[in-house]
Amino acid sequence: MAKHDHVLSNGYTYLAVTAGHYGSWAKATDPMTAIRNAADEAGVGELGKILVMCVYAKNGSVRCGSMGGIYWDEGAEPVPVGLFTVTPRSITATKKGDVRGVHEDCAEWIETVLRDIRESLAA
Repeated sequence: MAKHDHVLSNGYTYLAVTAGHYGSWAKATDPMTAIRNAADEAGVGELGKILVMCVYAKNGSVRCGSMGGIYWDEGAEPVPVGLFTVTPRSITATKKGDVRGVHEDCAEWIETVLRDIRESLAA
């Protein structure tokens, strides 16, 4: 990857982070590439299905935490794109029960991130 080839002309990027114990992330100039690259890095081919979170944010102000999740700098809140179920052949908005265990669907995940942003702004 060339230096900053994941950054749009406005200084923003898409960050995709795998959910759960998979532990991968990727940045790109479009959400589908970021999502696919994060899933591929996590080994979606071996796992079959994987959940991937995606946000749009100022490059350098948003990151994956050491235990997963998405973190941002104060004053640089991301725009949640969604929670996606990724297989080797598809990327779809997550529905309840898509992947093992209990998890939010795509719309609920977006609401959770927006609530987290509102809480961080109110603090």
